[in-house]
Amino acid sequence: MGGRARILTALAVVACTAGAAAGKDFGVYGKLFPIAEPDLLEQILGRLRTMEASGELADMERAMQERTRAYVERPDTGSELPPAEEYRAFEFDPSITLNQDLADHQGRVFARAGTVVNPLAHSGFAKRIVVIDGDAEDQVRFALAEGDELDTLIVIAKGSPLALGRAHGRRFWFDQDAVMVRRFGLERLPSVITRADPVLLIEEIPTREAQP
Repeated sequence: MGGRARILTALAVVACTAGAAAGKDFGVYGKLFPIAEPDLLEQILGRLRTMEASGELADMERAMQERTRAYVERPDTGSELPPAEEYRAFEFDPSITLNQDLADHQGRVFARAGTVVNPLAHSGFAKRIVVIDGDAEDQVRFALAEGDELDTLIVIAKGSPLALGRAHGRRFWFDQDAVMVRRFGLERLPSVITRADPVLLIEEIPTREAQP
């Protein structure tokens, strides 16, 4: 028998011996106890019933409703821009460069990676956008005087859009998470954004009365 055959035979013997040992009944040593795990769902339901009976659950629901109502009434963007002190105008190019091919539902590529796309060339949107601090009365008056809802959108970067809407009978949009402020590089308010193909014209217009 060759060396390889002897090794295989030895491995087979070890495997058979191990299998026999694994299947042998060695009896019971020590006292056995049944597995008793608490029912997680019952624990949760029990806790909820206790909270409901004590009124704690109702208090939590009211607190959550109040936080939600407060956020809806006055969202927070996490940013605050100063008022414009002098007139300034600059252009913003909204073009983007595709980082991958774009294809339709049938897999046909209609735009290749590296293509520069200007959204203005594919959009008929022409409304003026006025971005203001909703807590500054002079900026609110300025925005309302810029035009009606047919030609002007009023976007507030801070303040209460619902309260302003109720007070002026006009929709005020809110710059959620300061998306517009960051996208257009706004630095002061009010900022007026108008279409000036192939770019956007952004104007910072001071509205605060000059101090004596």
